[in-house]
Amino acid sequence: MDDAKLSKAAELLDAAWAAFEEDRNEALRAAALSKVFEVAFEYAWKSFKRRADDAGLEVYSPRDSIKAAAKLGMIDSPEVWNEFLNARNLSVHDDVGLDDERFAEVVDRFRIAVRELVDRGR
Repeated sequence: MDDAKLSKAAELLDAAWAAFEEDRNEALRAAALSKVFEVAFEYAWKSFKRRADDAGLEVYSPRDSIKAAAKLGMIDSPEVWNEFLNARNLSVHDDVGLDDERFAEVVDRFRIAVRELVDRGR
């Protein structure tokens, strides 16, 4: 996968995670991590969509893109990616968001999954 935006988002996600880990109680670091997570997720599902379109699959939503990515062998576990999608949706609508510890755990797993995705494409 040659997706410069996703690669850059993965780098930013690693940097935001490192800053967050330095002080998990710092609101600005948590907010930055949340935003970078949301952006990285958008680039990931749109990358899935482009690949699906190229393969002739009809894809209209992030959930469709995740299914297509699994079908195309881009990801191993669509269930995990659906969990990331749900966390992204909750993050965007902060009034119903995940608790801080659960959110951090999901973002860390997403960060690792995105890094694997980017590394596979090289």
